[in-house]
Amino acid sequence: MAEMDLAGFVGRPTGAGVVTVDRAIVSAFAEAVLDDNPVFRNREVATAAGFADIPVPPTFVFSAAQNWCQWDEEQPPDPTGGSNPMAELMGGLLATGGMILHGEQSFTYHRPAVVGEKLHHHGVVRDVYTKQSGERTMTFMVIETTYTDADGAPVVTSTMNLLHRS
Repeated sequence: MAEMDLAGFVGRPTGAGVVTVDRAIVSAFAEAVLDDNPVFRNREVATAAGFADIPVPPTFVFSAAQNWCQWDEEQPPDPTGGSNPMAELMGGLLATGGMILHGEQSFTYHRPAVVGEKLHHHGVVRDVYTKQSGERTMTFMVIETTYTDADGAPVVTSTMNLLHRS
């Protein structure tokens, strides 16, 4: 893919949704990642620690929230128009060979996300660029997903980097 083709992905939406932060799923997720901190399981411990309710573990929004906490009837229309840029770019690159890797993930918490909240999320492609690595080309796609509360205030911003190595 030429450099000009890559620039056309920047700014495109990657999806949107609404997740309900569920206590059982927060607790199960904490257990799955071997976090035995009772703040993720016990409301009294969480409120004594200063949280409004049981908070989510740090990586919860990336994995558990988008896979286990979404209900069809609560979801907004698909902002991608049926063409998700992650699948479009990475699928096209993968068809030429190589491999796709999840290169990096970071989270910025603007405040704790807690049990009982509905979080609205929307993702966007923030950057696409290439780097040479010997004779291979690596193509990077940076996706930012923002989670907001019912009032539209940001709660968590997740930044993910996918890469294709030819």
